[in-house]
Amino acid sequence: MTDNPFDRLDAETRRVDAFLSGLSPDEWRVESRCPGWDRKAMLAHLSGIEDYIRAGLDGTVDAYANQAGQGVGYEQLNEFLIRRHAETPTDELLRRWREQVAESHPRLRERGVDAVIDTQAGEYPLGRQTWFFACEYAIHADDIAVPVTEAERDDRLAWRLEFARDALAEYGKGVTVEPSGDGYEVSFGDEKARLSTADLVEATSGRLDEDRLPERLRRRLVVLA
Repeated sequence: MTDNPFDRLDAETRRVDAFLSGLSPDEWRVESRCPGWDRKAMLAHLSGIEDYIRAGLDGTVDAYANQAGQGVGYEQLNEFLIRRHAETPTDELLRRWREQVAESHPRLRERGVDAVIDTQAGEYPLGRQTWFFACEYAIHADDIAVPVTEAERDDRLAWRLEFARDALAEYGKGVTVEPSGDGYEVSFGDEKARLSTADLVEATSGRLDEDRLPERLRRRLVVLA
């Protein structure tokens, strides 16, 4: 990746902030694409992501990961972090999230792409991890239907596609992705499918409808969820 991950992360954060700032009480309760999570729950999850970023910068990821108990899995931890804000008013939760972003994102940029950051998998290149953070924000923005303008749509899709293909190569999942017309042919073993650019990004994000791909191929494509 030759682009700037910090700019991409900040752009996605601004889009989410602008959208959430204008929601009515009823709109906060609209369900997201994540089963059981409305928009308030998603904001609580984004606050949890910011906790993880700060823990990575502080070298305290083990403590972050064990908040809900020793050995608790990722999904259970997410639910724990969301439940703790169940009674938090949305305006207070939004203010807390903004404070987290204002504290951690400049620290990422200050450390720079060549630094390392603590993660649940150990030390990892900070610049590359910031791409994962930017992707996660983009995925969750789509989950809660944050609008994307025509002016930003193509550029946003392009960087997400580039990093998705890069992540597929990094994880070594054995999936082949080849350009085909105005889309891509993806294959794993004897399973093949043709996807548009947008659908390939959705597939790597774990958001493509399950009936669109053979089961093994669909699971192998998920690298960003």
